[in-house]
Amino acid sequence: MRQKFKRKNYFIKQKFQGKMILGLFLFVIGSIILFTVILGMFSADSMTMSYKNNTLQLGQTPIMLFKNALAANWVFIIFGGSLLVLAALLVSHRIAGPQFRFEMTLKNMIAGNLKDTVSLRTHDEGSELAAQINAFNYHLSQKIREIDKHSQAIDELTEMMDRTDVSSLSKDSLLEKFKSIRKQNNAIRKVTTSFTIADE
Repeated sequence: MRQKFKRKNYFIKQKFQGKMILGLFLFVIGSIILFTVILGMFSADSMTMSYKNNTLQLGQTPIMLFKNALAANWVFIIFGGSLLVLAALLVSHRIAGPQFRFEMTLKNMIAGNLKDTVSLRTHDEGSELAAQINAFNYHLSQKIREIDKHSQAIDELTEMMDRTDVSSLSKDSLLEKFKSIRKQNNAIRKVTTSFTIADE
């Protein structure tokens, strides 16, 4: 069953989110400056007239355009910059949140806890990866449970032999018990050989 929760902390991974927000902000600002410079280069040899407080002003087009645009739109620039930072925060939250959950789940897996699952919100990124990690946890849990079942069977057989006077058992009875132990061990080997493991 999928766990539902709400994250109230929007700065889950502060360093990562800070870099992402700053990078996006600088990218947009850099793009604006680049297009302004290109526009200025194309209009560098022209003059522009403008009216300000009933005064006629004359100057080079790039400088006049920059001054007028800055004077007319400074409120929009501040407001737009704030919206850009907020949008970057929300986008980074949808990436940083899943990244945090992946790290915590993988940390638990390394520690041997396979019960933990990656639970993401509806609009979070990485839902396919989360599903694969959860499927791997479930599959590995099933295999370990199967190994444990066969291991318990071997324990029961060896414990029974410990309690029994081996000299009183017939050869056929001993052979049957050894065959049972070998059968359980072969079942364990079948599970372990189904994995391709890293070299030592």
